[in-house]
Amino acid sequence: MFCEKCGSKLPDEAEFCTNCGASISGGNSKKVEKIEDDQIQLTVKLTFSLGYYVLINVITLVIFGIILLLYCGDIRVDSVWVLISEGILFFGSALIFGIIAPIIKKQYDSYTYDFYKTKVIYKDSFLNVSEKEVKYKYIREVTMRQTFIQKFFNLGNIVLFTNPETGKGRGNGILIKNVENVQDIYKNIKAIIDV
Repeated sequence: MFCEKCGSKLPDEAEFCTNCGASISGGNSKKVEKIEDDQIQLTVKLTFSLGYYVLINVITLVIFGIILLLYCGDIRVDSVWVLISEGILFFGSALIFGIIAPIIKKQYDSYTYDFYKTKVIYKDSFLNVSEKEVKYKYIREVTMRQTFIQKFFNLGNIVLFTNPETGKGRGNGILIKNVENVQDIYKNIKAIIDV
C-alpha cells in the first residue's frame, strides 16, 4: 500500500503515513459507500400492454398468412382474404387471449431492475428465481430504442451495454424491454449511471 498524499510505501495495516502523517483512507470509506449503496435510486419494471401485444401478433399472423398464400400460388385472390381473416380469428384469439398472454404478463410482472448508486440488480422470479448484479463501472453505454408501434403505446426498450470481459448480463448487455414512459426512465438511468 502507498500513501495517497506523498506516495511513501506503507504496511497494509497502516492507518497513518509514517512519512507525512496523513490519514490512510481504506476501510472506513468503503463501509460508508456500502451503507449508501443499499438505497435504491430507481426501480424499473417491464410493462405488459395487451393492445401492443395483440397488434404485434395480428401483424405477425397477417405476414405469415401472406407468405403462406404466396407460397401456395394456386389460391384465388378472394380466397386469400378469407383464409387470412379465419387464421387471425382462430389462431390469433387462441394464442393471444387464451394461452400465451397471461403467461407473458406474469413473466413481465416478475422482472425488476433496481438501480443503486454504484450497481444495478435485476431479478426474475417467474419460473426460476434469478438475481444478477452489474456494477456501473462495467457498463460502457446506455441506449434507448423505440419502434413505431412502441411509440404509439408509449413504450420502448433500454439497453445497458456491458464490457464483454465481465461475463455479466445477457450477452454483452442488459435489455429492459417495453418500458412505459421510456424517455423519462432513460434520462433517469443515464443520470444515475453517468456514462
